[in-house]
Amino acid sequence: MQSKLGTAGAMAIQADSLPLAIADNSDRPGWKYVKDAGSNPTDKFNYYFYGGANETLKCKNVRSLFMCGSIDKWNNSSVEAPFFVLYTKPTGSGDEAAWYHSKHAFALHMGSQLIRAGERCVFYALSEPEEDFSGSRKIKLNTRIDTGTWNEENQVLYCTVQSDSGAAAMECLVEHMGMDCHSHSRLPKSCINIKCIA
Repeated sequence: MQSKLGTAGAMAIQADSLPLAIADNSDRPGWKYVKDAGSNPTDKFNYYFYGGANETLKCKNVRSLFMCGSIDKWNNSSVEAPFFVLYTKPTGSGDEAAWYHSKHAFALHMGSQLIRAGERCVFYALSEPEEDFSGSRKIKLNTRIDTGTWNEENQVLYCTVQSDSGAAAMECLVEHMGMDCHSHSRLPKSCINIKCIA
């Protein structure tokens, strides 16, 4: 799949992100997000690459969450790194919010991963993605932060890649984002891979 900035599809993926993505000033492919001194302190990006309202995908069916791109501003602070969030569908019992049952963030473990500003990498959670992305270095986001209980049988509502609103400044380039899925009763082994076009 691909999504081009300025289209309705790109706006839906960016949802409540502020400021919106722009073309990279070095002509690299992808969507460039910039938060700087002129931004609102609470600004962040929030890219929805999967919506499962009409599917029965379970947490156990998700093999990998991934983003290919770069962190362009890096001062060795975890809030400058993107992270993944998986939301599960509300069940009516023990829901954490009106619109989701639980959410599970996958974040960078600072003690085990090296970040270099501007290096094209594949950031991923769970297992390595099937796509190699031209041999880009893989960085696992292996710290899971649960809001609600992790249950592999829960159905997936949304998957996102986000930035932290706590960052005073943040620059990130997203070239691809998506997920790999195991096969299950209604779905063969599959991949959602959104190419971001400026």
